[in-house]
Amino acid sequence: MGAARLIIVDDEKDLLELLVNRLKRKGYDVDFAENAEDAISLLQNQFYDIAIYDIRLPKMDGITLLKETKKIQPEIQVLMLTGHGTIETAIEAMKLGAFDYLAKPYNLTELEIAITKAVENKTLIEKNDSMRKIIKQHNSFQIIGKNPHFKALLELTERVANSDVPVLIEGESGTGKELFAKALHYWSNRAEEPFVAINSGALPEQLLESELFGHVKGAFTGANQDKKGLVEAANGGTLFLDELGEMPLVLQVKLLRFLETGEFRRVGDVRERKVHVRTVGATNRHLEKEVANGNFREDLYYRLNVVRLTIPPLRERKEDLTLLIHHFVKNGKTLSPEAMATLQKYHFPGNVRELHHLLERGVLLSKGDTIEADDLLLANVQKVNLKDVTTYQLCTLEQLEKEHIEKVLSEVEWNKTKAANVLGVSVRNLYRKIEQYQLKEK
Repeated sequence: MGAARLIIVDDEKDLLELLVNRLKRKGYDVDFAENAEDAISLLQNQFYDIAIYDIRLPKMDGITLLKETKKIQPEIQVLMLTGHGTIETAIEAMKLGAFDYLAKPYNLTELEIAITKAVENKTLIEKNDSMRKIIKQHNSFQIIGKNPHFKALLELTERVANSDVPVLIEGESGTGKELFAKALHYWSNRAEEPFVAINSGALPEQLLESELFGHVKGAFTGANQDKKGLVEAANGGTLFLDELGEMPLVLQVKLLRFLETGEFRRVGDVRERKVHVRTVGATNRHLEKEVANGNFREDLYYRLNVVRLTIPPLRERKEDLTLLIHHFVKNGKTLSPEAMATLQKYHFPGNVRELHHLLERGVLLSKGDTIEADDLLLANVQKVNLKDVTTYQLCTLEQLEKEHIEKVLSEVEWNKTKAANVLGVSVRNLYRKIEQYQLKEK
């Protein structure tokens, strides 16, 4: 965790000065106070890894200070210093969340050992927290493709994986941008650290800021307790910002500062925090156009666009279709020649994600071991036949997108949240498309 930051509270000035000087020489970053009131002021303005409190303090005692400390900084590790006849009080302190206690007079080496253990315990808690997330993220994923451009993209991904520089991944919805972000993470020396993803277009501005940077209790209505943000959860690992082009301009300023310094503030907090993460952004928009239109900050674009990975749409790598079908179709089922021909001719506006959904429905609807064309075409979202496929090939991409969105909205009875999920876009993006194409419920 780097140099641990300590706060020591003791009303014995000579001992306090001795401790502070000794621990600073040992490389610790140390603040101190002679009473609990001053200590609380420090705790409200600075973060600490370890606190060392004398149980006997003027006015507010060490036990009460411990309780207040845990309210302000729950993750801090507290060591209690006890005098003669206060062992029972020290045991009470342990029950209240103190890490350990030492009886006075104590050996300074003994105190240093206790501090080292407390630092290790805090690191272990943070590591376990991260590992729980990692276990849920199972990293045995596959990126499938033999298309030359696609293979070159994979090689570039592998070359830049170990770097800390930001990466911008571009590609249409459903092309596999998150898979490439995971590849950047799991093919790097960060593989044992967290991979944390957030969809920048899925939440309103205030909630997005809270999810990203966290908030303190009382920061806004409903903020009933302190909450760690995703940038903290990703510490040491990778932060994946999906739908980056959807991020509000106000939040783009804060993201730029975070990228440049690693520092941030939780919503409603005055204290700076610092983490070390590798940031990967993804967008299905042309960010250069968004910059030109004033929707995306130019300085943030250049800060993110150090390395760019542009994933080709499925229609441009049809030679990968057979490999992908073999990967997605399970249970010993195969596609009939007509079903395969249908997929070969289809335009795939939803790319690999749409192919996966089509095949899932085909497996579900097929009566035998063979998936027929009708099993694919009876899907709830997209109903086409071979003639329709040919028609799709002859229309513009814009017209195809308009008709596809209209079909999806119709199938889900204009439930925009469901439609956005099916299309693989944010609700905000869907509203924009509805307005762009002047779509209306019939």
